[in-house]
Amino acid sequence: AKMMVEVAKTQDDEVGDGTTTVVIIAGQLLTKARELIDKEIHPTIIIDGCRKA
Repeated sequence: AKMMVEVAKTQDDEVGDGTTTVVIIAGQLLTKARELIDKEIHPTIIIDGCRKA
């Protein structure tokens, strides 16, 4: 929860808008990352994939 607050605060500080959108996107990324971790995919591989996307 703290991470989501920080994401929204950073978005507001940097852009001034889009806090809801950034929280929704971050939440979905975390949900999908959890699914991959549950399939025993190493977190480093998940992060590398996110960076490439």
